[in-house]
Amino acid sequence: MPPTLRVVAKAILGSRGVTVGSALAISLSTTLVAVRSQVAEAVILPAVTIDGPSQDIVGFGGVAMSEDGTGGLVYLKRVEGVAHVFVARYVGGRWQAPIRVDTAQRYAASWPRIGAADDGQLLVIWATPIATENTRPVEELLSAMIGPGASAFGPAKLVDPDIRFGTGASLDLTMSSTGQADVVYRVLEETPGEPSPIPLLRAGDVVEQVRFSYFEGETWSRPGAINRDSGVSMRSPTPANAPEVAVGPTGKGVVVWQEPDINGVARIWARRVFGRTLDYVLPVSAPSVSGAAINDDADAPSVTISPLGQAEVAYRQGAGPGSPLPGPRIFLNVLPDGESADGSQFAGATIVDPTLSGGAAATVGPPAIDGDPNNDVRLLYDANGAPRVIENDIGGSSETLPLGLPFSAPNLAAASVMNPLGGGISAWPSGNANGPGVAVREDFPGRGVQTAVLRGGRGGPIEGLAVGRSGLGDGLIGFMQGSLGDAAILAAQATAPPARFFVTVPSGWVNAAHAVISWSPAPTINGPVRYAVNRDGRVLQAGSGTLRLRLDRRGLGSGSHSIQVLATDADGQATLTAARQLKVDDQPPVVRLQRARGGGAVVLSVLDRYSGVNARAVSVSFGDGQRAGGRRSYRHRYARPGIYTIVVHAADRVGNRGVIRRPVKVT
Repeated sequence: MPPTLRVVAKAILGSRGVTVGSALAISLSTTLVAVRSQVAEAVILPAVTIDGPSQDIVGFGGVAMSEDGTGGLVYLKRVEGVAHVFVARYVGGRWQAPIRVDTAQRYAASWPRIGAADDGQLLVIWATPIATENTRPVEELLSAMIGPGASAFGPAKLVDPDIRFGTGASLDLTMSSTGQADVVYRVLEETPGEPSPIPLLRAGDVVEQVRFSYFEGETWSRPGAINRDSGVSMRSPTPANAPEVAVGPTGKGVVVWQEPDINGVARIWARRVFGRTLDYVLPVSAPSVSGAAINDDADAPSVTISPLGQAEVAYRQGAGPGSPLPGPRIFLNVLPDGESADGSQFAGATIVDPTLSGGAAATVGPPAIDGDPNNDVRLLYDANGAPRVIENDIGGSSETLPLGLPFSAPNLAAASVMNPLGGGISAWPSGNANGPGVAVREDFPGRGVQTAVLRGGRGGPIEGLAVGRSGLGDGLIGFMQGSLGDAAILAAQATAPPARFFVTVPSGWVNAAHAVISWSPAPTINGPVRYAVNRDGRVLQAGSGTLRLRLDRRGLGSGSHSIQVLATDADGQATLTAARQLKVDDQPPVVRLQRARGGGAVVLSVLDRYSGVNARAVSVSFGDGQRAGGRRSYRHRYARPGIYTIVVHAADRVGNRGVIRRPVKVT
């Protein structure tokens, strides 16, 4: 196993807090200035071999991760010469030994896909033969689930009893953290030896349905085909024109697919889904640009959805002779959530990178998009063989990041994961002098970067790259490496530091005895989390899981103190909160005594420079039998000469009390 890869990333402190790494967590200096000068280390964990290399490994189906950090990957492996479905679970930060899913199935499996929910729950779907038609196997879709704490998958459930011959099915499965799942797939209406039942718009077209099914935790419901027009032929299935679906935590989803319009030009379309209900068809791709028609096919749709239901769809637009575009481009379109803007239609497709060079000869790979609850997006694609990331924030500004290591070949899949705090993870098939691998780059919110090239087995080509996201910026990376007959299934984890959290200090001035600091849990999948309080540059350990700390009054002086909380996860990555000011008053009021003009008179004032005097608690004995109270200032005249002792009982507004005695001589 290769050593753990570590890359130093700079930490920058700001008013909104900052993400830093293990070096800061281990040795916080005694002053905030020193904290600012620290560097942060972060880790992309090396690839581990899940299975193989083996001549029996014949396919990779994907990887999934839930919001709590559990997940798994799925692949195909022959048992006695027949391909079956296997899953490796990811629980507690570790990969478990693979287990077979389709234990009751005799026939070969294909198209495995996986979804993950919280607490280690996994859902797997696959195709398998059920009958024959003209000597060709007719296939069905099945699924199986493994629950929290279980050691084996449950019995198979029927998803779709007839997907014809399974050609180009290209399943896409997505699952929310609450256990709801959607799957979209294609079914070719083939009848061997018979002519097409509808006219084909172009040579090579097929008759195809795009179907959608919804999982409610126990059973599947099938609303049916989602095609806009069942009388229009479709392009022959390829990985680049496969449908996709995304679902949010409430069950709201969006499905996207490629389908020709009435003129035969393939466009991208979408529908909202609400559980088992399908909404109307919405156009996604632009039919024209600058008033000139686009007559080339669009393909490679990629979709993400926010918790409130805003969908972002990226796609690739071809550009043939006569196109108004200078060359192929990646477009992005937004379907608002319906609260911040009209959610009944897409806002309009726009080019994400108009500066791409190469003209008509440019090569553009399929995009991979991910978003966060703030409606920011991160889009990764192949631009002339070089990986490029477009980061687009809620204000509409975007930034293009060239990522260095090239794609190993055109039209290979890439994967992108967004960190809600900024930055994210990008993964793409690449390589270096040591051979093919998966290039991974993690961008941190504070502009730090770490990179790695993952590989394993006995090397060879990369197949089926996928990244599962937690929603907190972490990702599980899975892929198959090696030629068939000598392939291995590999996985790695790219971790994100704890997400932003907040510290609470008492409002206004507080007595030192009541100086209690509390904070919200720092969201992370890499627990347990250790907390430390930085008070004026001094580090006070709070321990693991603790969410409050009573400060020792012996270390507190009266005045304003800077408070920050550092959360450090199990990987040594840490997040520091923004500074809050704690106002401490640990001293009782003082008395100022002055002689008044005219002799025999004094002026007495009760003062407190921090929280202020509680006037109601003030009482004064002037030593001559006279008393007064309830005010901060007093004037008293003595009737005859003598030496008197003035006694003042006073309290401030946070409960500090004192008794002050002042002698006065009257002549």
